[in-house]
Amino acid sequence: MKHGNRGRTLLILAAVCAVFAGFVAATGGIDTRIGSIPVRSRSWERPATFAVVLALAGLFQLRHALRGWLFAAVRLVPAALVAWALFASLSFGTYAAGGADSYGYVSQAQLLVHGRLTDTMPEHSRFDWPEVPFTLTPLGYTRTGESDVLLPVYPPGLPMMMAPLALVHRDAVYLLVPMCAALMVWLCVVLGRELADPLAGVLGALLLAASPTFLLQAVQPMSDVPVSALWLAALLLARRPGLAGPLLAGLAASLAILVRPNLAPLALFVAAASAAPWRLPAAAAAPDLAWPPRLMRAAWCVLAMIPGLVTLGVIQAVRYGSPLASGYGSFDELFGLSNIGPNLARYPRWLTEAHTPLVWLWVLAPFAFRDGERGVRPFGWIVYGFIAAVLLAYLPYVYFQPHEWSYTRFLLPALPLMTVLGALALLALLRRAVPRRAAAAAVVICLAVAALSMRNAVEFGVFRMRDGEEKYPRVGRFVRERLPPTAFVLAAQHSGSVRYYSTRPTLRWDLLDAAALDRAIVSLRRAGYEPFAVLDAGEDEAFRARFGARGQHAIDALKPLAVIGNTSVYGFN
Repeated sequence: MKHGNRGRTLLILAAVCAVFAGFVAATGGIDTRIGSIPVRSRSWERPATFAVVLALAGLFQLRHALRGWLFAAVRLVPAALVAWALFASLSFGTYAAGGADSYGYVSQAQLLVHGRLTDTMPEHSRFDWPEVPFTLTPLGYTRTGESDVLLPVYPPGLPMMMAPLALVHRDAVYLLVPMCAALMVWLCVVLGRELADPLAGVLGALLLAASPTFLLQAVQPMSDVPVSALWLAALLLARRPGLAGPLLAGLAASLAILVRPNLAPLALFVAAASAAPWRLPAAAAAPDLAWPPRLMRAAWCVLAMIPGLVTLGVIQAVRYGSPLASGYGSFDELFGLSNIGPNLARYPRWLTEAHTPLVWLWVLAPFAFRDGERGVRPFGWIVYGFIAAVLLAYLPYVYFQPHEWSYTRFLLPALPLMTVLGALALLALLRRAVPRRAAAAAVVICLAVAALSMRNAVEFGVFRMRDGEEKYPRVGRFVRERLPPTAFVLAAQHSGSVRYYSTRPTLRWDLLDAAALDRAIVSLRRAGYEPFAVLDAGEDEAFRARFGARGQHAIDALKPLAVIGNTSVYGFN
């Protein structure tokens, strides 16, 4: 068999193994019999390993034809990577308004659909336990002096993006993040072209599409992926000719600020990208590329940001009393110089563990910026500074436990830029070391890194997120369908999701005075409500310990009604 035929056969077998691995990962595997022969496969890692080995062997057999194939693949691979990002986020998506973040965003989108910026809590004159308004505030919300007003903790940008989808169907809000995930991967390819190295863009897209941090956030209705897509889009739109580019870039940046206001200073890099020279040969420079017109582009970009900034200020003034206030608390509570040390010990280690040390190759990117084309080097430095700014923005931020790697999500706006610049630096190094095989070597290295990143994503439970989140809509439906309309639910982790899925009011037992449980139960019944409790596995013991230590008799009156996943629903005798 000729080397070409042998290589193609190996690649076909690799594709079959890859498809089978994806099938097992998505469905949980197969367990059946063909006649008397058992057929069983529960692990997707084994066929995936075979796929990688066969693919590498096939590429080796086709190494002489690989150069021509690579140029063809540059056109085909981006679509495949975008399709993977969309497939992964849709197939493994949680589709649940559970916990603080997802409930906070999704419920706020529903408020906006109904023309409201705030929500209301249940009030009754017979509610007489301590700190009633405090205990009636669910996760994802806060309150001010008005006792019956609930204020969303999270900024309005993501709910504003979700609201048009919510008008179509309540569950359509869950499509926003997958669409933004696919857009992020495609924009990596565009960024590579803007930096005059299309292969770097494709390899950066590959590394992003396999990133545990990216995939973790692509399956949840949270702000990390949308805000990252918006900032990347703003930087690239700023490079478009004419006034449309900077205007659209400013609008994208203002929406990104609405989604995550603490990153507002990043708008300076978008304005700088608008003013930087375009990617044209120096000989093509014309008077309209001189400094004053480029300065005007930056000015138009900044002006386009104003509507979003004004909208944010108005909403925050209505909610919190000041355009500069937020639902997260004061600046001093969130940021401090004392946080820099712990974050420096955590974020670099988390990024390295999740993405391999190759993630830091972006640091060498300035040595790879090309001088031959106008505007590439200035724009490269703008991208470089953007990454550094994102990293610096979160060093003073509150720090988390040493093993909470998932908080690398805060750095997600920088991650697509890091992967593309890292690929750019890798290609530059290989072009000096092995100039004739640089592209092939870079592809092999990035495929290996992507495989390791995917393995990390599996080990970190990224593709099992739905298993943990599906309890929220299931519990909410049980409360709506099986409990009486007068139900008043004591909950902590489910305090928001129960409200969302059942429309029943909730009381935060974790905020209730430990000596006031019996009093709260009596108050609720006098007000015409029937109390119930929804407790996760870890909460069950904490609930009993909290109130049992203060002699609350309601603990002995708990009556199990249902167990849904790791969540128990109780009534009170």
